[in-house]
Amino acid sequence: MKKTFILVLMAVMVLAGCKQKTEAPAEPEFVTDEYGVVRCVNPSEKAVYLVFTAHYSTNDDGYFENFDGIVPVLDILKEKDVKGSFFPTGNCFRVEKYQEPIRRIIDEGHYLSAHSNHHLLLCTEDEKRETLVPADSLAKDIAGMEEELMKFGLEKEQFCWMIPPYEYYNQETADGLRALGYKLCNHTEGIHTSSDWMGPEASNYVSAEEQVQNIWDYEKASETGLNGCIILVHAMVYPDRTDEDRVYSHLGEIIDGLAERGYSFKTFKDLL
Repeated sequence: MKKTFILVLMAVMVLAGCKQKTEAPAEPEFVTDEYGVVRCVNPSEKAVYLVFTAHYSTNDDGYFENFDGIVPVLDILKEKDVKGSFFPTGNCFRVEKYQEPIRRIIDEGHYLSAHSNHHLLLCTEDEKRETLVPADSLAKDIAGMEEELMKFGLEKEQFCWMIPPYEYYNQETADGLRALGYKLCNHTEGIHTSSDWMGPEASNYVSAEEQVQNIWDYEKASETGLNGCIILVHAMVYPDRTDEDRVYSHLGEIIDGLAERGYSFKTFKDLL
């Protein structure tokens, strides 16, 4: 009798374990902008998404736009044991000196997708936001991007999240990218680290120190703090900024500040 009871108990425990394993995970909650692009993930969860974009300008051999910040960024993330999400353009993949760092992105467990192939401006930078890239040209550009990602052994389902070039789009181009099989994300509105490319001569220049402070100011002002926020930093060495005036140079400080405030770090791998 005792033996029978034990066997029944074990069977119940196995079935309970099976039930637990087969339960579907909760669907993520997305906060989107007017074009349906994700700007925040799970605002009830105390986690942030660090994302890094880059482009390589072929007309000046990478003088203004490049991926030269990638190694310092990877080194800081490794030191802090934090994972990030990377979205370089296809141009970056074709530069020999970035081959090893791109492989590091994959090998060290970060998320890797792209930011288009040639960093095309998709629409005019005014209130009308008129489309500049027709659907066939957009499809051709994205196909070139996919070719570069696949050279590193990735399949499309692994890089199905992308940030549109210039982080700028209209409804037509956002819908066009979705029609090509992509889920779109962008930095959280109100967090200004993505403006780290402008030099001191620009009328709307903001120093790296002020941009870091903006993160903490945003947290205080927001009802949900930084929960689910997408914090975008350019992994690029812009010539008009000093090393100290690059936001990625303060990445360790940002990570420490987020950790001290109780935030965990997630990547777009968590949303596949």
